[in-house]
Amino acid sequence: MAPLSLTDNERLTALVYGDTFSLYDEDEFETFVDVFRKRLAANEIPLESFAGKRCLDAGCGGGRGSILMAEAGAAEVVGGDLSETNLASARRRAEVRGLDNCTFEQVSLAELPFEDEFFDVVWCNGVLHHSTDPDAGLREISRVLRTGGPMWLYLYGSGGIYWYVVDWVRDVLEGTRAADAIRALRLLDVSVDRIGEWIDDWYTPYLRRYTVADVSRRLAELGFGEPEPLPAGVGYDTSHRLVGASEQERELMGEGDLRYWVHKQSAPSEGDELPDPPGGLGSVYEDPGVVTQVDGPLAELREKLEAIIPSGSGGLFERLAVCSAIHTSVRNQLETPGEPFDPAALMERIEATGTLLDGLR
Repeated sequence: MAPLSLTDNERLTALVYGDTFSLYDEDEFETFVDVFRKRLAANEIPLESFAGKRCLDAGCGGGRGSILMAEAGAAEVVGGDLSETNLASARRRAEVRGLDNCTFEQVSLAELPFEDEFFDVVWCNGVLHHSTDPDAGLREISRVLRTGGPMWLYLYGSGGIYWYVVDWVRDVLEGTRAADAIRALRLLDVSVDRIGEWIDDWYTPYLRRYTVADVSRRLAELGFGEPEPLPAGVGYDTSHRLVGASEQERELMGEGDLRYWVHKQSAPSEGDELPDPPGGLGSVYEDPGVVTQVDGPLAELREKLEAIIPSGSGGLFERLAVCSAIHTSVRNQLETPGEPFDPAALMERIEATGTLLDGLR
């Protein structure tokens, strides 16, 4: 099969995920895979769901979904991805683990080279919101899934403090290069899981987020019954934090992570595509005041940074230091189990970072 001809944005997407996923050693990768097992178990989805099945890992990345299904006893797993680097990493990991039931191919999810209803199970985790045409990809992975078969689908949910801060970081880093940032973060000895997370959020060309209503409607139109997102996950999943949350916590988490385990029940019906308005953000969504209250402090921090290092004048390490400080403040709160998110603590971190910048003038 001839290599795919990629657009500039597709090449950047392949770099963002290929060059970060390849950094994981075997222990780090195993931890990466185990998060999937924990999410499945939290939602009472047995690993036996993959046993003896022909499975597609649609947008396989470094291969963790493929490894999960293969080790769960799948008869065959096909991992498809745009990135040749990802495919090489996935093949190596399958070989290290002695898995001979995996193959990996360069594919575009918008035009899969498989017959209708070819797969018993489809796995598509965190991929379509980064693709050029998310709805085309969703239609294709639905087409190749047999009637009655299950699909695991993960899309980013709209709104919330996490994405609000990420959008600010992306604006601050506009004009810098992902490859340079990866090297700089490695020089700073940042852990590979953080590098993967940050480069993903900061540099991917498309970062769409969707409402539950939009995704559930589209899945129903594609023949998946009356879908509902899964409520449980690991502690830092925003969907998990929404369970039993206060009104403020719910506003801070937005729509939550949209993870689905749905079964194809019928042929698709007529309907509207997933929303994709100009700007590449997916569903239309307006954050409440408890989220937007960080606007002023973030704008002031940006002004202080620009006073030291104007846009277009370099300063990658300084920009990364500021962005990582704010992003880490949000992430650390999300990763603290049992504690509600505290916007005041985030604003204190923003102010403290600004004070440090004042000392550089």
